[in-house]
Amino acid sequence: MRKFLRTVPAFICVLILSYCQPKKSPKDQLYSQFNEDLDSLILMNDELLELAKSRQKPEVLRDKFLSVRLQYKKTEAFAEYFFPTTVRLVNGAPLDEIEDEENAVFEPGGYQVIEELVYIDEPIEEEELIRHTRKTQVNVKRIQSLWKDIQLTDSQVMDALRLEMFRLTTLGISGFDTPASGNSIAESKVVVESFQRYADAYKELLPEYQKLTNLSNAAIDFLKNSKSFNDFNRASFIVDYINPLCLSLHQNQKLAGIAFVKDHRLLRGDAATLFDKKAFDPEALLSNTKFSSTADRIALGEKLFYDPRVSGNGQTSCGSCHQPQLAFTDGLKTSKGFGNENLKRNAPTIMYAALQQALFYDLRSPSLEDQAADVIHNKNEMHGSVEDIAKLISSDNDYKNLFSKAYPELDSTQPVYIQNSLAVFVRSLNPFNSPFDKYMRGDKKALTDGQVNGFNLFMGKAKCGTCHFMPLFNGTVPPDYQRTESEVLGVTASADLKHPLPDQDLGRGVHNQFPQWKNAFKTSTVRNIAKTAPYMHNGAFNTLQEVMEFYNEGGGAGLGLEVHNQTFAADKLNLTPKEIALVIEFMEGLTD
Repeated sequence: MRKFLRTVPAFICVLILSYCQPKKSPKDQLYSQFNEDLDSLILMNDELLELAKSRQKPEVLRDKFLSVRLQYKKTEAFAEYFFPTTVRLVNGAPLDEIEDEENAVFEPGGYQVIEELVYIDEPIEEEELIRHTRKTQVNVKRIQSLWKDIQLTDSQVMDALRLEMFRLTTLGISGFDTPASGNSIAESKVVVESFQRYADAYKELLPEYQKLTNLSNAAIDFLKNSKSFNDFNRASFIVDYINPLCLSLHQNQKLAGIAFVKDHRLLRGDAATLFDKKAFDPEALLSNTKFSSTADRIALGEKLFYDPRVSGNGQTSCGSCHQPQLAFTDGLKTSKGFGNENLKRNAPTIMYAALQQALFYDLRSPSLEDQAADVIHNKNEMHGSVEDIAKLISSDNDYKNLFSKAYPELDSTQPVYIQNSLAVFVRSLNPFNSPFDKYMRGDKKALTDGQVNGFNLFMGKAKCGTCHFMPLFNGTVPPDYQRTESEVLGVTASADLKHPLPDQDLGRGVHNQFPQWKNAFKTSTVRNIAKTAPYMHNGAFNTLQEVMEFYNEGGGAGLGLEVHNQTFAADKLNLTPKEIALVIEFMEGLTD
């Protein structure tokens, strides 16, 4: 009895102390959870390393690798958000990383490289597998070390969760980082489960948390019931599950009074979904707000755009090569130059050009203002000068009136503002009103059944979405849209694929001597592609059918050309004629 009486006060003290301890904040709970997930990932990496060292059978290595990848996906949201540079060494593309400014090339590493090593028909390169697994482990541990110094905010947590859903929508379900294993559906399920688990730390703070949970459960169930990568209904998954989930997260954040991140990027910090009409900010890349768009500046830029007097011979305007009825292209194989001679490259659309980190096929221009000056001064293109255009404006009453309205703070016509007015006009060309956009905003009648099936192929079996990233469908990489990629496709000189000859244009290799960039070209948007024939930088293909046949064969390397640096997989896609037709039908649904 006395022993019992002594135990009761001790139990009461423990109970009181437990109640007196301050409850962990949502941020602290999430902080601990992420650290635990990293601990598990490090442990599993060690297990994979030991299996590699013991020369286990390929199927054993693959099973362990898949489990490691699933564990990584639990950490992806915050690893990507806070440590993007390190994550490139953990789960970056299996291609050399080139730092142009440093004149340096870095070897790829991480899970995508390991995937290529374990999913191979030939004997596994065991020493390489061991080396890359060790390197990956070092970088995962680096993430954990850096995590210790992170001071989380609720706004960052919400933003990271939002971007992870956008990453899933654009990269995850396209198989972007699982090309060999094809395990993207299982990984997508883990991503949504992890989203739910991390959001659970905020259940007392988010007013409509139960709705958020119900929506994430529904998305998880949809993924569980999906049969395979090729059969996965991506259109339904996005419209019926992920978009509502993202809208609920946005509404919860708003009701909870958690501020949206304002970081001046192409993708707005308060965009609820990727398909909001104003999800992207075409002015995000401006170096100075004094160059912001106004209606008067757009009007000035548009007049200059179509005025042949801006060229050296008074006969060529920007509109000569960029005609609105052709989605601002010219319909020619390659454009006509200043002397009516054929130029080297095809005129790309300038629609959505503002939503790229660099311009021209060779990515040589960092801004639309620089691009405008480049074209005007180019002796083969317009052979003019912005200084001469300034004189034109100063001597023309209509122009003087337009310029003074556009830039009332200026007392003279300065060339840099001429460049700006042209750039401002181009920045206005982002309508986002194609049938595809309407479908993604909930209008299920906007696309035909064939176009929906074509979208699922585009983002799946056809692998188009792994380079033409949704919803911009260009090479600007989601979900942060901080860099625009180029690709080496081994483009042929003509559409004759039975007797292929390599195109001789060096692309980025003209300006940068890295062998990886020889014949590399910017990934252009396929929005409005039904209006922009002929295709490719050299106008080699007259129809989308020819384009699809080229890709279906595995690009230049798949056709037998020596393209040692091709970034597009040389394996055949094995698309049937019907599937090719469906992909083309979908792309026609991208016409504004």
